[in-house]
Amino acid sequence: MFPRTIQSKNIGKDCKAAIFPSQNPAIPSSQLSEDQLIKIFRRFDTNEDGLLSKEEVKRAYNMLGKSFPGVRTWWALHVGDENKDGYISQEEFNKLVKKNYLI
Repeated sequence: MFPRTIQSKNIGKDCKAAIFPSQNPAIPSSQLSEDQLIKIFRRFDTNEDGLLSKEEVKRAYNMLGKSFPGVRTWWALHVGDENKDGYISQEEFNKLVKKNYLI
């Protein structure tokens, strides 16, 4: 079989905008500032309640053109939702990004 190349939906190959650190190897997640993490979080917190719901996380993965957004959403909530309230807080989000769990 031929090797299959997976390309993100709605994002050009030459796009330089990094939304998550995994998209731009020049910016390790450990070097993201608190301000950068807050901006990323707020971009996906569409109802501005300070929490990322399951729907918001899934929408973020869809926007990024990631494959299997439902599975990725489940994983993000499984490992990231430390207090098991069904939402990812800013603090939980920061930990996920720094551990490269949001790939």
